[in-house]
Amino acid sequence: MSFLSKPKREIYKRKIKNFWVDFSHNKVGFAGVIIILGFVIMAVLAPLLTPYLPESQKYKSPRLAVRYAVPEWFRIFPQYRDYNPTMRIQPDLHDAVLEDYRGNVAVDMDRLLFNFTPTKRGERAWVLLDFGNFSYEYGAPPTFTMHFAFHMKFSNVKVSKLCFIIQNYTANPLYEQYFRDPTKANMTVYIQYFWHDMPFNEINVNTSRDSFLDNPYFPILSSLYKPGVPWVDPALIIFSQKGIYGLKIMVEFECLRADGAYAQFTFKEVGLTIWGRCHGILGTNSAGHDVWTELVYGARSVLLTSLALADIAVVLGLPIGFLAGYFKEWTDKIIIAANETLTFIPIFIILLINMNYLYYTNLAILVVFWVLVPIVAIASRNAYMIKYNQEETIKSKIYTSIRYALANLCFTAISVLLLFQTVNFLGFGDPNVPTWGRILYDAYQLGGIRAWWVWLPPVMLTLLLVFGFFLIGTSLDDD
Repeated sequence: MSFLSKPKREIYKRKIKNFWVDFSHNKVGFAGVIIILGFVIMAVLAPLLTPYLPESQKYKSPRLAVRYAVPEWFRIFPQYRDYNPTMRIQPDLHDAVLEDYRGNVAVDMDRLLFNFTPTKRGERAWVLLDFGNFSYEYGAPPTFTMHFAFHMKFSNVKVSKLCFIIQNYTANPLYEQYFRDPTKANMTVYIQYFWHDMPFNEINVNTSRDSFLDNPYFPILSSLYKPGVPWVDPALIIFSQKGIYGLKIMVEFECLRADGAYAQFTFKEVGLTIWGRCHGILGTNSAGHDVWTELVYGARSVLLTSLALADIAVVLGLPIGFLAGYFKEWTDKIIIAANETLTFIPIFIILLINMNYLYYTNLAILVVFWVLVPIVAIASRNAYMIKYNQEETIKSKIYTSIRYALANLCFTAISVLLLFQTVNFLGFGDPNVPTWGRILYDAYQLGGIRAWWVWLPPVMLTLLLVFGFFLIGTSLDDD
């Protein structure tokens, strides 16, 4: 059974329809609704607008390009035309070709399995694999990362070195000037740490090595450069010319003691990632993560936070304010005194002082209280005016009260929105919630001021959202 009879339902439907017709003719309010509706659509369709998830403490977003990479559409301008997107070279292991090998090693190319069976201490063997060629047709990239994974069973044998080799098939004078080998970039990316009486004889290695790295166990730069030449990121030299390049891997084994020495080595993965200078719609942030993803998912948190807390404040504040203003007793004096007191208390200083002691739930409660008192004061004044307006009927007064409530909801949403954006910009927001303020914090604190394509969109969207709420609230308050 329906709560309302059919005639009453028709009456309410007609009133709602008439209200929407009247409101739609208000161009200012209608423009605000269109703006807010656009943000709602962005928030709802966030998983469809981007293939990635926002970064948080619970989820580590993938690195997609170098830090503060420019948007891909920048490449329409001549100065950015040679900027490279990220290239992920992942060769099929079954297509690997045995180019050469030396020593007492048996090779099984179907499984990429190498059996080293030495007979004396100090004996060495190595295997050289060719994983094919790739084309590079851009300007020199800023850096690259080498990926490899293998499994090895062993006894008294170690991997003395594992080398990534990028073969150059185009004459490049910089190779001869900087590198030990003028035809290729030979980089030692792995040396096995070994000590006698190791408690295990099996290892699984799955790791990545950035190109600009050098230490005793990953001597990438020292194995590549000639003695005495300055070290720069090898990517700037290796890919300084457009052309065809080859990817090869060399593994060298060393026998440490002949007694029962052996090694069974199997490749599991090989890859090369050339990090791009450009990416996506809005580029990347300081960690190389997608800014567009943070922006789209940030719309969700902005709308949910501003509207949810504004709803709570309005639902609690309006009834209290209307009752106090309508009956005009001692409660009204308390409300006025509380509102004037809060006006002179700097909320941001209080937030900063207590941020280390406030959980995010307590912070939300503080914000609700802060905007609640002004709502009560405004509602009290409006209720007093409605009460003594003899020209309005009861129904008209109820209609006016509802409009005041909706207008207050919009203005309160603006206050909450700006307050939480400021808190996140100062670095005190929830690290698990993507917000536009966090994008600004990242750009300001981590050297992204010059990357205007990172911080300008969240600033503009914040102003646009504030403008949308303001247009709706003004139209409701002025009619």
